[in-house]
Amino acid sequence: MSNFSIDDYEILFKKNWHTTELAKNIAKLDRKALRDEYKQLVKNAPHRSAKQKYFVGHDGKISSSEKSNRHEEHLAVALWNLERRWPRPDGGWFRLLDYQVPLQAHRLNQGIGKVDLLGLTDQGQLMVIELKVKPDGDSNRGETPVKALMQGLRYAAIVKANREQIAAEAKHCFNVDVVAERPLVQVLAPKAWWKGWLDMAGSTREAAGYWEPEFSQLVRDVEKQLGIAVECMALDDSSTDIVCGSDQKTPQLDHVPSLYPIRLAIDKALPLHKPEGQDMKSDTSY
Repeated sequence: MSNFSIDDYEILFKKNWHTTELAKNIAKLDRKALRDEYKQLVKNAPHRSAKQKYFVGHDGKISSSEKSNRHEEHLAVALWNLERRWPRPDGGWFRLLDYQVPLQAHRLNQGIGKVDLLGLTDQGQLMVIELKVKPDGDSNRGETPVKALMQGLRYAAIVKANREQIAAEAKHCFNVDVVAERPLVQVLAPKAWWKGWLDMAGSTREAAGYWEPEFSQLVRDVEKQLGIAVECMALDDSSTDIVCGSDQKTPQLDHVPSLYPIRLAIDKALPLHKPEGQDMKSDTSY
């Protein structure tokens, strides 16, 4: 059994990120402490047994007893059910291997959670995808982008620690080869979630500050000090139009949503927009 406890990871697991003073709190985040926590988590990460498995045999269906407010999980399943290649902002593509991938190894490993979506690039690199959906209510933005990033980083650390077993299972289940490289982290959300954070104004913006350049710098520091590539991506808002099919158990989208990168300004907030030219579309075959 590993020495894992979420109490040992103040930044990756326990730190709260509120709207008030968001820019200031991102700026003063101790990068060295973050790097040390990441390394410690890789070292002490839980390891599932061969019987437990990481790919548990999902079939793209949900239980009919599940509550309707589990929007993120339902969107994850719907995206997985599309069975597509998805474009990456700097070229190449990725595919979705599985959703709700368990990382807990023991009953005592409370608070870890599951990977929303686990992907694989065309180069064989694992992708930890942290999916966010705007909660109901006009004033409810949901968790902050930096909180989403920390969730992705902690999952990436545990995935890295278990890469060999995950790679073996991926080969068996999907006939794919996983390279010995750190997983990259992607924060993925429909446009409405990003707009809630990027288009803040008035007293809310005054309270939060211009967090965007601070977040951009944090991403660069993560890439430099932890060696982890980070992508921030948006889906068009129609991706939240999910139906559950005739069986009421299979979340589906009636089209392939556009996917495009979120570019944050260096010195100020930029309005959310699609890149010039054609949208990034997913291919229809592997």
